[in-house]
Formats: sequence, C-alpha cells, structure tokens
Amino acid sequence: MRFDLRIFDIELAQVTSRTLDAPDLPAARALAAAMGGAVLSVRPLDGARNHAVRLDVAPWCRELRTLLDAGMTVVEALETLRAQASDPARARLHSDLLDTLHQGLALSETMRRSAVFPQMLIAGVKAGERTSALVGALDDYLRHHDLLAALRRRAVSAAIYPTMVLALGVAIAGFLLVVVAPSFAVLYAEQPAAVSGITGVVLAASRLLSEHRPVMAGVMASMLMAAAWAWHGGWHVRFGSMLLDSIGPLQRRLDEYRLAMLYQSLALMFRGGFAIDEALTQCGSLALGRRLDAGIAAARTAVLSGGRVSEAFGAAGLADDVSRRLLAVGERSGNFDRVLQAIAQRHAERFETLVERATRVIEPLMLLGVALLVGGLVLLLYMPIFDIAGSLG
Repeated sequence: MRFDLRIFDIELAQVTSRTLDAPDLPAARALAAAMGGAVLSVRPLDGARNHAVRLDVAPWCRELRTLLDAGMTVVEALETLRAQASDPARARLHSDLLDTLHQGLALSETMRRSAVFPQMLIAGVKAGERTSALVGALDDYLRHHDLLAALRRRAVSAAIYPTMVLALGVAIAGFLLVVVAPSFAVLYAEQPAAVSGITGVVLAASRLLSEHRPVMAGVMASMLMAAAWAWHGGWHVRFGSMLLDSIGPLQRRLDEYRLAMLYQSLALMFRGGFAIDEALTQCGSLALGRRLDAGIAAARTAVLSGGRVSEAFGAAGLADDVSRRLLAVGERSGNFDRVLQAIAQRHAERFETLVERATRVIEPLMLLGVALLVGGLVLLLYMPIFDIAGSLG
C-alpha cells in the first residue's frame, strides 16, 4: 500500500511531500517518523483513502454495536451494514472487511488492514476480542469519542463568536476605508490644513486601496482560497497548535485537552486488558505534540524498566502532583482503570472551565476592540469637519 507523506523540515523551514510503501497505516507512520522532521499527515493513495473520507466512525460503531447487541455475529452484522450502505465506497469497505474475516482473521486485524479506523478503536476492539466483550469495547470507545467530541465542540463554539465579531469589524473598517473615506478625501482637498496627521494617514491608506481595487480584490480572493485550502487540509488545526505551543501559558491550557485525551485513551485500553506499556505504545499515535509524545515514550521506557507508573508519569511530565497521587492510589487498590478515567475527567473539566472563563474575557475584549477600531475611524474622518466648522465660526 502506498502512502503520501507531508513532512515539515525544521532545518530548511519548508514542507516536503514524499511517497512510500508500507503494509498499513501504523507502519507508514513509523517509517515517516524515522525520516526525521515533523510529520504533518500520512494519507493512503489507494481506495482506502476514499473509504476514510466517506466513513464516519462513531455512527458506524453505534450501528455495529446495535446489531451485535441484538444477537448477530460479526459477519452477519457487517453483511447487514453492507446491504444498507448507500455509498459504493462504504459498501466496498464492508466487502473488504468481510473478505478478510472469511480468511480467518480477527475483526481488529481486518480494521487495521483497512487503514480507515483510528488506532484507539482498533485497540479497543482487540481488547474486546481478548475478553469476549466486543459490545462493551464499542461502548467504551463511544464514550471515549463522545468525551473528546464534547471538548472539541466546546472549544469551537467558544471560538465562533469572537471570530464573527472580528470578521464583522474588519469588514466595516474595510468599507469605511474603501467607500466612505474617499468622499471625505475629496472634501478635505480644499482644506488640507484642517487634516491632522493621523487622519492624513487614514486618507492615504484609503486612497491607496481605492486606486488598486483590482489588486486588493485579487489579494482578498487569494487569501480566502488559501484559508479554504488550509481548512480542508486541516492546516488550521496544526497552525493553531503550533501557535499555542509557542506561548507558555496557552500551551498549558492546551495540554489540559491533550492530557484528557491521553488518559481517556489509556482508560479505554487498560479496561480492555492491555498492559500499561502496550497502552502507552498505542497512545503514541494520538499526535499529542512532540513534547507529550516524548513524554509518553519516556514513561513507557521507565515502566518497562520496572518503575512505578505514578513515578514514571510524573518524571515524564504527564502527571501533576494530584494525578501522580491518584495513580499511586490506583496502583495500590487495583482500580487503575477507574483512576485513569477520573484523571481524564479531571483534565476535561479543567479544560471546559478554562474555555468558559476565556470566553467570558475574550468576547467583551473583542467587542471593545472592534468598537474602538470602527469608532476611531469614524472619529478620525469627522474630526476635520469639526475643525473647519470651528474656524468658520
């Protein structure tokens, strides 16, 4: 199977594209990581890519879980899903899964070979196969998915209103500069002494924009196209993560979300029978950022060397004092999956609280900034009129 790679070369400060052959998606990610640089994306170049675009994993899991809970076997459930699939690509996916199952392989292995399903789901299904509790494994993954989806929705909802306010403010300011300000420039041409320095700068910027409207329209169209391309390719997420990681206080806020994802994933796999070192290996595919990925690798090495989980996580920067104490309690009591779930919930609640507080602060500040921008432009345009009226009086 061929894969398309996009790698950011730190030394050259540029993004390069490569192709490689690998048996499956995890192997392709491992080979890409060994090449050096920051791996931005790994995408299949064959039919699996089409499947990945069309398949929404969470509803698929809910449908499969319902059929299995009704008493169907895995083969019967997949045949039912194939029969009701309206998308040809989705029907082909189910056919491929069934063909692999008929070869005697487990469901988790067929899902892994398809290069469509996330590693957490594959790990959960594999754990469910170990314990003969596939329905429970799907329930665990759906709870995992719902928690992370709720956090993402909360963050996106918090960002929508400030973005709309900022876009409206920029649009109004652009209208004032391109449409309104030129009329004032003609009026003030007969009274240049009444125009202050700042107002002169605004009128000069307005004149520049008005004289090069086709160029500015082209620039705006290019920016919109670039923004749409970045959004479609997921670059807005990567750029936002890089920006937040470069600012210490914001990085710590983002880490609350990443740690919630990490501990929720660990709880999912540990509950299904994975050892902690196996679970950490699977969590390496979560793409939590270079720093946390290095922490996961360091914690796994410490655990394999015989160290305690609480100490390993603390030394690797994956647990604060409270989380480390909770992990120590889980080691003593044996309820390690509950402790991992509690830590995940703790980080999720802290992230939600931070988003709520940030929203309460950012929204009024954004409104104030837009009001000052638009009001300042209007005031600068009208101030010479007041000066002229005063001189005539």
